[in-house]
Amino acid sequence: MGQRQFEPDDADATTAPAETDTTAAADVTDDSLITVDEAIDRLDADALGPVAHAAFAHAGELATLEYGRPAAVLGAVRLASRRSRHATLECERLAAVFDTDPDAVSGADAAIASTLTPPADASTIRTLRRRLIIVEESLATARAAESEAVPSPHHTTQWSPTFADAAPWLLGRMEAATTHCENAAPFGLDEDGLQAHADRLRADLEFARLGTTLATLVSQRRR
Repeated sequence: MGQRQFEPDDADATTAPAETDTTAAADVTDDSLITVDEAIDRLDADALGPVAHAAFAHAGELATLEYGRPAAVLGAVRLASRRSRHATLECERLAAVFDTDPDAVSGADAAIASTLTPPADASTIRTLRRRLIIVEESLATARAAESEAVPSPHHTTQWSPTFADAAPWLLGRMEAATTHCENAAPFGLDEDGLQAHADRLRADLEFARLGTTLATLVSQRRR
C-alpha cells in the first residue's frame, strides 16, 4: 500500500512543542539578564554609570556566582553610590524596583567591595572638599575681577560659610581683588594656576572617595 499521508493534525502535534518552548523562553524575565546600563537607566542614576561599570567588570562575576546576576549588578550600582558624592541607594529600594532580595543586593555589594581597597577616611574626604571649595571660590573671584573693566566700589561678594571658616585669611585678599583692582593677579589669584589646582583637587577627591583600586579601574576605562 502507499505511504501514509501527512495529516494536518499531525502537523499541529509536531509543531506545538516548539511553539510552547518559544513561549516559555519569552516568559523568562529580563531582570535575570539585567545589565549595568539597564539598571542605571531604570534608576535614573547616570552619574553612577562609570563607577558601577568598573566595579562590576572587576568583581561582578564573583558576586554573580554567590548571589545571582541581578543582585550582583545592583550591588555594583549600590557600591558606586556609596563611593560617590551622591546619596547612597538603599538595598530595599533597589530590591523593590527589580524584584530582588535586598539581602542578596547587600551581600553582592560587600562581595565586590571585598576585592577593592577601601576609600579614604571621612575626615580626609572632608578636608579635600573644603580645599576644593576654597579654590573654586578663589577662581570665581579671579574671573569676576578680570571681567570687570571698571570695578565698582559698592561691589560685594557673598562668601560661603565653608570658605569663611576654612580660609579666613583669604577674605581680605579676595575682597580687595573684587573691589579695588582690575587685575586679580597681584593678589595671588592667578586664574590658570587656580584652575589647574582645582582640577588636581577634584582628581584627588575622586581618588579618595573611590579608593586606590576602583579609582584606577575607572581611570583605565576612560582611556
